[in-house]
Amino acid sequence: MRLAMLPLAFVAVTLPLAACKQKAVEATNEKPSEVAARVAAANAGGAPQFQPGRWETAIQIVKMDMDGVPPEAKTMMERMMGKGRTVTSCLTTEQAEKPGGKFFGQADQNCTYDHFSMNGGQIDAKMTCKTPHGAQVMTMNGTFTPASYESTMQMEGEGPTGQGMTMTMHLSAKRTGDCTGKEDG
Repeated sequence: MRLAMLPLAFVAVTLPLAACKQKAVEATNEKPSEVAARVAAANAGGAPQFQPGRWETAIQIVKMDMDGVPPEAKTMMERMMGKGRTVTSCLTTEQAEKPGGKFFGQADQNCTYDHFSMNGGQIDAKMTCKTPHGAQVMTMNGTFTPASYESTMQMEGEGPTGQGMTMTMHLSAKRTGDCTGKEDG
């Protein structure tokens, strides 16, 4: 489902952020590129806020509901939710030190962080994105270290058919070593 890809991108690039000794990053009503600049500034003169390398992220859809979905389709979605999915990604040293706007969200011109806070091993963010189907609002709350994170993400918006949709995901990730070139993305 195309709609589910936006939150995955949001999560995969937003969470592996921060070391306990790094500066706090706070933002309100800013584009992903502006948040990226704040993170880069917090990195200046010190270690990056996250460790480069291969990251493995386990994604579990906890709840998903779409208005107007036939019972058979809802049953199929519920079966898929319990299985979860694991994806791998490679975070380069350059990306870790100076993340670009796309690092913090898929469509910089279409998304705005209503608020973004990384401080003391905690992350709290809310992003609103305008899509052809209407606005999507994503919130994320969790904890992190330089090499791992746990987070719950919620999304509300309209699905591809224009019907209302809500989704809650749980994510757990860890750095597993150096990049191999065989990562998913």
